Amino acid sequence: MKSLRLKVALWFACSVVAVLGVFVGVTYLHLRHELRMEKWERSDPKHSDWTLHGSYSESEVDDIVQELGRLALIYAMPVAILSLAIGYSLARRSFAPVAALNSQLQAIGAQSLKQRVSLNNADQEFEAIQANINALLGRLENSFSQLTEFSGQVAHELRTPLTLLRLKVEDAAGRIEPELAESLQEELGRLTDYVDQCLLLATAEQGRLIMKPEPIQLRRFLDDLLETYQLWAGQQNRTVSFVGGEEVSASCDPRYLRHIFHNLLTNAVKHGTGPILVTLAKNGTTAICRIENAVSSSTGESSGNGLGLRIVRALAPHLGCSVTTKIHAGMHIAEIQWQRTE
Repeated sequence: MKSLRLKVALWFACSVVAVLGVFVGVTYLHLRHELRMEKWERSDPKHSDWTLHGSYSESEVDDIVQELGRLALIYAMPVAILSLAIGYSLARRSFAPVAALNSQLQAIGAQSLKQRVSLNNADQEFEAIQANINALLGRLENSFSQLTEFSGQVAHELRTPLTLLRLKVEDAAGRIEPELAESLQEELGRLTDYVDQCLLLATAEQGRLIMKPEPIQLRRFLDDLLETYQLWAGQQNRTVSFVGGEEVSASCDPRYLRHIFHNLLTNAVKHGTGPILVTLAKNGTTAICRIENAVSSSTGESSGNGLGLRIVRALAPHLGCSVTTKIHAGMHIAEIQWQRTE
């Protein structure tokens, strides 16, 4: 599909060529008529040595107008190319505010809804679009803030009754069947964990996390972390392989970094199939960790939008790293990048 700038440039060039075509056509027809129909005196009263045609033969008329047409075509080509270049330049400058709006909007995410778009020396039409977009961003910010605050309040309020329920089940363990008591404890533990995740998500999205960064040896960190997941995957006859290479250091809060890896590895075990490959490498001043596994047929292409990944994306900016996830050729790939320290 052609870009709008190219369409405008082509329209401008075609308009210039059309005007030139009309001008050349009218000149061509008028000159042919003059050469065929008009008669002139053979001598000029002011210049006795001049001799003029009284009329032109049909072959002479054809030669003259054909030469005119040939010259028009020769000069029309560079004019058309020049008009196309000028049209594209004008279209690019005219649509520069659209490109500026797109780049600014791409930089706005859940953590930066306070940002607003701005255009310098824009036309009135673009100023109206800017005002409407900023108004929309304001409404989104208010709605997102209210939703996040509500989620945090709900999660906080649920923690107390869940804790009381767990205490009551523990206290009544001798009066109810052991299997039922164990089942209730598991369900309450699952609910408590879910509420804690919701509370963590709300705190991260509100920017209220208290970070305590410290130097971390990532290879050693992952070696310790992966032991549990190797046992878990082994129960499904799957493997977790780690290719660490040389040691890589980074500065971040190990508590929340553990949350990120926990959610990514849990997704790989729960929603994937086959072996899980974890690689750690350096690329200049950047440390890169990739987690790859095949996508199970039951999960398909829809994995990647759960609570766990939402927590990962909310925590990543606070840890100074970026997390991307994608499905390519039947493989789910999660990649974490952050600035390493020597």
